[in-house]
Amino acid sequence: MKGALSVFRRELVQAWAGGSGLFLPAAFFAGTIFLAPLGVGTEPGLLAKLAPGLIFVALCLASLTTLERIFQADLEAGALDHQRLSGASMELVTFFKVLAHWIVSGLPLALLTPVAGIMMRAEHVSALSILPVLIGGLTIFLWGGVGAALTAGLRRSGPLVALLVLPLFVPIVIFGSEELSHVFQAAPFAAGLTLLAANALAAIAMAPFAMAAALKLE
Repeated sequence: MKGALSVFRRELVQAWAGGSGLFLPAAFFAGTIFLAPLGVGTEPGLLAKLAPGLIFVALCLASLTTLERIFQADLEAGALDHQRLSGASMELVTFFKVLAHWIVSGLPLALLTPVAGIMMRAEHVSALSILPVLIGGLTIFLWGGVGAALTAGLRRSGPLVALLVLPLFVPIVIFGSEELSHVFQAAPFAAGLTLLAANALAAIAMAPFAMAAALKLE
C-alpha cells in the first residue's frame, strides 16, 4: 500500500506538471457542449431534451483524448518494471495511477456539468447534476485504463483504445443520461443511479486486476 500511495502522489505531481495536456479533456468537453447548439438549433425544448445524452457522450469522447498516456510513458521508461520488481501490488499501482489521472483530467468534467446544463437550456440545474457524471466519469476512466494497459506497448494507440473500450461505455451513457435527465427535470433519482453505481463498483473490483494482467504481457 505504501508503494502504491507513493505512485499516486507521483502521478498527481506529474499530471499537474504536464502543461496544456491537462486541460485537453475539459477543453474538448466544453467545446462539444458549446458547438452542439450551433448544429442542432437553439430551440430550448430540443436542447434540454438532448442535454443529458450529449453531456455523457462528450464525457466519453473527452476521456479518450488522454487515456493512451496513462501507462505508456512509464512502460517506455521502465518505471513499471521497477514497480513490479519492488514487490508493490500492481493491482493497487494501476488503480492509483488511473485514480490520479481521473482526478486531474476527469473530475473537472464533472464540475463543468452544471455549466453545460445551463448552456443546453436545462430546466433545473443544481449541484446534484454532478453526481451521475462523477460516478460515470470514474467508471469510464477505470474501463478506459484496461484498454490503455492492453495497448501500452503500441505507439499512437488512441484509435485502438477507443475501439476496445467504447462498448464498455454504452451502459454508462444509458444509465447516466437517464439519471441526469431526472436531475434536470427536478425529479428524484431512479434505478438508473443504482445501476450506474453498480457499474462503478464492478469496475473498481475488476479493472485493476485486468490492467495488472495486461501490463504483464507487455
